[in-house]
Amino acid sequence: MSGSLGIKIGTAGFVTAADTAAATARGSGRYAPRPRTTRHQATLIMTQGMAPTLPPLGSGARPMRPGLAITGFVDRVGDPIDLIAADGSAHRPENLVARAVQYLTRSSTSAFAGTPAVAAAYPSHWTTQGVRTLRRALDQSGMSNVALVDEVGSILARVESTRGLPPDGAVVVYDLGGNGLSISVARGTEQIGRTFRSAEFGGKHIDDAILRHVLGGLDGELGDTDLADPALLAPLNELRLRCRRAKEALSTETAAVIEVELGRVRHDVRLVRCELEELIREQVVGSAGLVRETLRANEIDARDVRAVVLAGGAAATPLITEVLSAQFHVPVIGEPEPGLTSANGAALLARASSATTSVSVPPPAKSVLPPAKSAPTPTTAPQAPEPRPGDDAVVIKRPKPVAPEATEGREKVRSRPRKRTVLIAATIVAAIAAAIVGVVVIGGPKTEPKPAVNEQVDVPTSPAVSTPATTQLPYPSRHVS
Repeated sequence: MSGSLGIKIGTAGFVTAADTAAATARGSGRYAPRPRTTRHQATLIMTQGMAPTLPPLGSGARPMRPGLAITGFVDRVGDPIDLIAADGSAHRPENLVARAVQYLTRSSTSAFAGTPAVAAAYPSHWTTQGVRTLRRALDQSGMSNVALVDEVGSILARVESTRGLPPDGAVVVYDLGGNGLSISVARGTEQIGRTFRSAEFGGKHIDDAILRHVLGGLDGELGDTDLADPALLAPLNELRLRCRRAKEALSTETAAVIEVELGRVRHDVRLVRCELEELIREQVVGSAGLVRETLRANEIDARDVRAVVLAGGAAATPLITEVLSAQFHVPVIGEPEPGLTSANGAALLARASSATTSVSVPPPAKSVLPPAKSAPTPTTAPQAPEPRPGDDAVVIKRPKPVAPEATEGREKVRSRPRKRTVLIAATIVAAIAAAIVGVVVIGGPKTEPKPAVNEQVDVPTSPAVSTPATTQLPYPSRHVS
């Protein structure tokens, strides 16, 4: 193999990690490759006569050809009810994810001199049925060579290879993504027990808190401006994107400037890190309580925890490290960009399969999925043991109110938030979230269809590259392939 490609399947976005170095057997010591990474929105663009595509994360320019944007499909995998798009068409969520993986695989292949090994990390809170349906969709799309690995296993593989894990005791994996928080427990690189999931705290909730803070501080400037005016939807979406960028900047900086352009209002709002921490402190402390609940449910004594591993883009917020370290008195391990950890780990697992030819994957006790009907290939698709029945995630919904807006340290904005503006801001935030994120469904089968929020956009053509050949992959303990 010429290298390896790791793909993170995220509810808010996809990440690819292309390790283009030729795969070679590695000796002792840490192995810390630096794959080339790309990030994409979890929005599939369907254009007649063209292959589906995923827009880059944060892309603001509208492409040239019309297309249908479908969102909210990652969380719907395993749902027996079709996802209904804005034009009334019905789609199977797992098929949409398979098309997204196909696009990312093909668009990344040009970076390699030959055929890479490919592994895709699925969310750890997915049910067994969800993983099975995606495996079937990939096989039916001619991508039986793409190995599916659990996100927890990918995270642990990456951290073990770069920083090392404690030789004994338990490790907590704290994965704070865009749409929610997943908490798992492991010993070494092997997960034990179940993943616990909360949709009440994630990156989008932090973005919402910043947006409310900014709008609340503009009380004296907005005047009679109607924030519910459809003409302001696009400027509000842009403002929310700037709030997210400010959140990311405050992971390493002490202050960030948010440019506000709403109708006739033009302002530069300065947000300092201490203000952001006050906005989200209650949610972060509450997430530490969810860690304790996860430990109790998996019958792990908190005194047996040796480290907390951070993953997910929103986990880069320094307050999270501070709170978890103080609560559990253990090291908090995280990469500089925790949002890339699982994709890098998937690339590492894929690379290991081509670097260690002696590795064998045990066959499953019984067939998880029927074999794909495709032409013979030089090697066979990787197989893996069937997931344990207890591997399904437990979903916890516990609302956490946002802390009062802090106004200290802001420039050009009066510290006089008004009740009317705050209420309007909360309404706008909910409308923006519905327009951007789509339908989020966590857990098992649903009882009624919930159409995702979609929009008509334009999109350029995508490159046509042949699908890589089949490879074998050594897996973490929880996976289906």
